[in-house]
Amino acid sequence: MTKYVLYETDTGKQVKQTNKSCRPASAIHNHLSRLILRRDTASLLRQPSAKMSSSPMPSRTSPDVLEELQLHAAQNLEKVEISRYYEVIRELGKGTYGKVDLVVHRIRGTKMALKFLCKKTTNLRSFLREYSISLYLSPCPFIIDMLGIAFQTDEYYIFAQEYALAGDLFDIIPPQVGLPEVVAKRCGRQVAVALDYLHCKKLVHRDIKPENVLLFDRECHRVKLSDFGMAQWAGAPVRRVSGTIPYTAPELSQAAPWQGICVDYSLDVWAFGVLLFCTLTGNFPWEAALPSDPFYQEFLRWQRRPSPAPVPTQWRRFSDEALHTFRRLLSPEPPCRCAARDVLSQLGCRWTLPEGSGEDARDARAEPGSPPPEEEQQLVDRMKQQTLSPAADEEEEEEEENQAVVAVETGSRVLLAAPIEICV
Repeated sequence: MTKYVLYETDTGKQVKQTNKSCRPASAIHNHLSRLILRRDTASLLRQPSAKMSSSPMPSRTSPDVLEELQLHAAQNLEKVEISRYYEVIRELGKGTYGKVDLVVHRIRGTKMALKFLCKKTTNLRSFLREYSISLYLSPCPFIIDMLGIAFQTDEYYIFAQEYALAGDLFDIIPPQVGLPEVVAKRCGRQVAVALDYLHCKKLVHRDIKPENVLLFDRECHRVKLSDFGMAQWAGAPVRRVSGTIPYTAPELSQAAPWQGICVDYSLDVWAFGVLLFCTLTGNFPWEAALPSDPFYQEFLRWQRRPSPAPVPTQWRRFSDEALHTFRRLLSPEPPCRCAARDVLSQLGCRWTLPEGSGEDARDARAEPGSPPPEEEQQLVDRMKQQTLSPAADEEEEEEEENQAVVAVETGSRVLLAAPIEICV
């Protein structure tokens, strides 16, 4: 499966440093905020069954805070010779945005990741905005930590983040299998808290996907949300994206190219629901949330019918409790979606069915209007081609990138799939 990139901000793996002298003047305040947040978050995680609001709590912050952070960063953005202060160990990732390198600070010996944003494709304001939003959110223990280090060279704008030594979530999901339920829940809980914190700050991430969830161990005991290059204030008008990916909500996928979209928390909630499905199954639930996608259409018919209703093909492995949660996360109507934190109240329930149990009974109850068995199997085979596959053959990936449109025959129909990069 091709990794999808939005706004070309996918940084692969990220970084860390503890250089206290490089932190901004508000370091003491940030440290105290971090301690308070960790105490409150720990209490929240210990009580997953507590009643929770369906909308984010009001924030005491304002966009003025980010403006001040950007102004402070701009005034202190000096030119630095990389080799003088850092030893480059290896490249962690690269793209048209630039690259991410794992480095060691020559004086302190601290490992960290430096994100290089090419000046040819990134203007100063965009760099300062991403850096300031990341810094503003970093007190949360489930959001990647910023080190208060930003500088430039002749070719790049650069900032430092903590190094997530276990890579990203995409790398550990077994294709067509998914992660063990306990690991998927462990990861989902931390991402849910990160999103709740983000939304309480009145910000929307807009690029939730496994590649942007960084790991510090492969059992997901410690994960952090990263890459805020697309983050926007809730309610801000933005232009519609130029394409769709499996994580894109239907109101974006189906909007006309000239339509303006108001950023809403529900965009992150939808993407979070798709992410949970991917971690548990190793597949995408659909290629895109469009009427032309047969898997999305089957899911949509199920959503619009009162419960209980025949379960869609891709969802028969889940328990009734998990299906209820997915119904709320992936409601076609944005106002009807629950908050990301509502997932926490379902962590004590079983999400997947044991093999040979109720899943067989669900298979026997074919949904009226669902594809015939032969065509359904063809659809399943086609979906397997879109599986989460971190170890895809390099030659196949290169061929996919060079091919503008791929035609796939399904029964009497021909479905088109194209590699997409989303820009805003």
